[in-house]
Amino acid sequence: MAHYHLPRRRAYQLITNNPTLSSRPPLQTRFYSAPPVPPPSSRWLSDLKARLGKCIIFGLPKEQIGQAGQAAKILGEEWRGLIAGREGYLIGSGQEGTVRWGEMGITPLLFELIIPIPYLRFAESSRIHWFSGIPPPSSSEEHKQQWLDTCFPRGLGLILKSIQIDFKYPLAFPNHFTIYHRLSHPVSETSSPTRLLFSILLLSTAAQRPAARFEEEDNIFDYRIQKSARLPDHMLAMLRLRWEDQEKAKRVWESRAREVERMIASIENASWNTTGAREDIGGGR
Repeated sequence: MAHYHLPRRRAYQLITNNPTLSSRPPLQTRFYSAPPVPPPSSRWLSDLKARLGKCIIFGLPKEQIGQAGQAAKILGEEWRGLIAGREGYLIGSGQEGTVRWGEMGITPLLFELIIPIPYLRFAESSRIHWFSGIPPPSSSEEHKQQWLDTCFPRGLGLILKSIQIDFKYPLAFPNHFTIYHRLSHPVSETSSPTRLLFSILLLSTAAQRPAARFEEEDNIFDYRIQKSARLPDHMLAMLRLRWEDQEKAKRVWESRAREVERMIASIENASWNTTGAREDIGGGR
C-alpha cells in the first residue's frame, strides 16, 4: 500500500463518482452565508499544560498548590470535552479505537508518513456508530425500523458524496484514538433535506490533540428505488433534537474551558507573573 508524506494543513479530498448523485457547487458556498467560526488551536490544551507546568517549576505559594493540582486533574481527565465538547461534539457518542501496526507510523528516518485509507475507514465507522447511538423513536415499530435501516442499504440510508480530510498530527503506532461525528448544519424547519453535512474530529489519545478534521457530505438515498430521497418528518425531528444537544454541549464545554483558563491565569499571577516574583530553587523564599 502506498505511503504519503503528512503535510501540515494540507487537505486530502476524496469525491465519489456516483452517477446517481448530481454535481453541486462547493460545500461551503451552499450551506454558509458567512465563514464558519474556526475551531480552537490544535495546541490549545498543550499550551495550557505548558503554562501550568511553568508555574509548578517556578514555584507556588502553599495556598495555590491545591488549585494547581485541581487544574492538572481537569486537564488530564476532561481533555476530550475541552477539545471536542466545546465544538459541539457529544463526548458520550465518540467511538474509540486502536491504531494497528501497518496502518500508520514513523519510519527509521523520522519522516512523518500517513496512509490515508485507514482515516476514511475511521470516518465511515464513526458515521454508522453515530446513527446507531441515537435512540430510535418508540412511537411506531415502522419508524423504529426505518431509523435502524439508515445504517444498511435496504431502505432510506446515506451514501457518501464527498469527504475532505485536513491532517493535523500523525497517529503513530502504538496509539489509541477517539473519533466524533456531529451535524455541521442545522436541519431545516421548513423543508426536508436530500443531503446532510457532518463534521468529524479524530483525537490522538497519546498526544491528547486533534489528529485530523473531516468535512463530510452524504446524500439521502432510497435503496429500494435507487434514487435520491428526502427524510421523513420523524427522522428530521430526531436530527433536530441531536442538533440542540450539540449546541448545549458547546455552551457547557466552552464555559468549562473559560473556567480552566481563568484558573491557570490565577495560578500564574500567584507564581511568576507578579511583581517581585522569585523562582523557588530549593531554599526558602
